[in-house]
Amino acid sequence: MKTSFRRLSALAALGMAALVAMPGAGSAASTPQLTKPVDATKADLNPQRTYSAPYLAVNPDNPDIIVGGFIEFRARRCGLIRSTDGGSSWKILDATPEIKSQPYCLANNSNIFHAPVAWGRDNALYLTTHAWDETTRTQTSVILAKSTDMGDSWTTIFARDARTTSGDNQENDRPVTGMVVDSKSGPQDIVYILYRRAFVNKVAPNAAPQEPVLAISRDGGKTFEEPVSAIGTVYQDNALRQLPLTSRTTVTLAPGATTTVPPSGSLASTPDNIKNYGASSNGQGLTLDSKGNVYVAYMSEVANVASPPRAIMASKSTDHGKTWTSTMAVPFSYEQAQNVREAWTPGGGPNGTLHLVWEWRHPGDLAQYADVGYVRSTDGGATWSKPRSLADDDPKRLSPKYLPMLSVAPNGRIDAAWWDTRDDPGIQRAQDVYYSYSEDDGQTWSKNIRVTDQTIDRRFGVWGNNFDQNSPPSLASTNQYAFLGWDDTRFSTGDDGQVLVASPVGANGFGGGVQDIFLSAVQFEKLGGGSSTTAKIVLAGVVGLLAVGLILLGVGMVGKQGRGSPAASSPSKTQAGAKK
Repeated sequence: MKTSFRRLSALAALGMAALVAMPGAGSAASTPQLTKPVDATKADLNPQRTYSAPYLAVNPDNPDIIVGGFIEFRARRCGLIRSTDGGSSWKILDATPEIKSQPYCLANNSNIFHAPVAWGRDNALYLTTHAWDETTRTQTSVILAKSTDMGDSWTTIFARDARTTSGDNQENDRPVTGMVVDSKSGPQDIVYILYRRAFVNKVAPNAAPQEPVLAISRDGGKTFEEPVSAIGTVYQDNALRQLPLTSRTTVTLAPGATTTVPPSGSLASTPDNIKNYGASSNGQGLTLDSKGNVYVAYMSEVANVASPPRAIMASKSTDHGKTWTSTMAVPFSYEQAQNVREAWTPGGGPNGTLHLVWEWRHPGDLAQYADVGYVRSTDGGATWSKPRSLADDDPKRLSPKYLPMLSVAPNGRIDAAWWDTRDDPGIQRAQDVYYSYSEDDGQTWSKNIRVTDQTIDRRFGVWGNNFDQNSPPSLASTNQYAFLGWDDTRFSTGDDGQVLVASPVGANGFGGGVQDIFLSAVQFEKLGGGSSTTAKIVLAGVVGLLAVGLILLGVGMVGKQGRGSPAASSPSKTQAGAKK
């Protein structure tokens, strides 16, 4: 009898112990842990494969479902990888999102994601990319693909068909730099696609500046309105337009060189003309807040002017993209290099907090160097903090950092990732993914975490190597995890160290080899009770085990009392005395 009772007690104790051991059931620990990297493209054995880092998005209704839009560079085609088990395993989907008449989605621009993805309501999945064929290379269009079965099939339309433009108004609409979906403001998803518009037939001395432009659909991706510029109002300030002109670096002419006077009446002859001011193609940020306000950040550009410094401008729309106002977030300086990314968190101020990261060339006289610059605004973008670095290595080492990326978890944690060269073993073409996070709306940031399990050798693949095709590191956030991805060249060489795939361009083997997609996660020990399917199943089992144990324990107690002597049901004298 004692043995049976002990077994029942042990069963109940086991349930309690398992519940306490569940992540998130007890108090939270403070140190996040890295998961083992997963090769998401291991099923592809094509010896010419060169995948980009994927643009990741987590299903807001089921964080076990994660998708990543990618481009396979040598094939010039975009596609999707998908995980339905929280990133443990991945599948390359067969369906492709292109329009058959314009099948290529490769943009010659570097430093971008070629296939941004976003979730809408009712599990709708959106993917946007570039579109062209051999005859429309300078008329690249923008397309939107929508899937209602998590990427198994797609319906694709033009968000902007550049083939309808011609003459001075001929557009080349690339690169696509971002997409967000507002699934709360209207009866249907509002889809915002940000891209750079260039009028390629307008040349110096009357070249048109590039612009950050939004294609907007207010009916869940069925139709798109005429594109709208997000430049905003900042350039209406004449004093501001003088700043990049008066802070230009003076260049000494070579012996015998002469200057050319711009033609009278041209835009080049009046550099401060507002028609000269636009946005650089080198990175633009796009985000939403909880009220449906839309934000765009961009690097400035001055057309028809030689080598002006750049500023970072921040635009805002409170009417769902119809009109825009803007301010200068980071002043004109040669320290502002490229690749702006923007995100929003709900805390920090009455309007939440806006966050910007970019390649910060600090100090500005080092052409090949960049740091991770960061600023924040707690008043809706009206004013901004002073720039600071998110990197925590010794700045005297001047280890370059590139292409920062931002993402926000539902609980407000903001995640940042970037390419980092601090662990370069000396080959001058090596990178790792580094990560940092903030839980107080950017006031403080964690110690940098190295995510990659081995340094990426960029002597292989298409990062540079006469191709110059690259993407930021991937980043998507849940309360439990920060998911990170990267393009990896580790399978480019055999055991003898020789490249397995020869370079299509020669040049010492640079450009040969392969690129695969690897993904890992920073797992926070504070899992919040387990919102993932796996956690819920385990928790349900634990609760069930605990309930069964307690019931059986109760039955055992009753049974033990019932089988004892009558005195056992009431305290003995000794027991009664002990209670007094």
